[in-house]
Amino acid sequence: MDNIALVIITALISGLLATIITIWWQRRTRIFSSKLRIFETLMAYRYMISSEESVKALNSIDIIFYKDKAVRDAYKDFLIEAEKKPELNPNIADKHLKLLEEMSKVLKLGEIHWDDIKRTYYPKGLSEKVQEETILRKMQIQNAAAAIQHEGIQENTPSSDQFSQQLFAQILPELLKNPESLKSLLEIGAKYGGKK
Repeated sequence: MDNIALVIITALISGLLATIITIWWQRRTRIFSSKLRIFETLMAYRYMISSEESVKALNSIDIIFYKDKAVRDAYKDFLIEAEKKPELNPNIADKHLKLLEEMSKVLKLGEIHWDDIKRTYYPKGLSEKVQEETILRKMQIQNAAAAIQHEGIQENTPSSDQFSQQLFAQILPELLKNPESLKSLLEIGAKYGGKK
């Protein structure tokens, strides 16, 4: 009888221990995966720190790396530099690189060093695309402001010019999602917004 009780107790303890170890390991793996995902995002967008993806990843650091003091300190230093006026923060790129370096240490990516992180690939075509998207956004804001100003001056009855502007304003957000070129946008603008 004592032998059966010992077998049952041993089975329960080993099952409980296996469950606890499994839960601990899964949690540890999940945390490591989250840290790695943030690091990968910041590395992928290090050529443009202000991109939406990079900003989301940066804003996740405090929660994902909550136990990693060196990373959080580097993040605070980065934020202090980022809060300065653009003409006063020439060190922001170095603070960003230092943050990435601290993250690579926490992730135990020993072969990734400052010089590796500093190198980026940013082709001319991507640079031109980003510039075109910026121009498109500025045009959209200018058109929206002009439409609001125009509506304040005009009567409540829509004219063909207002209809063209409204149609252009509806088409423009779709073009911003996947702009092929500034030239095609200008052609559409001339077609719908330029007729009077």
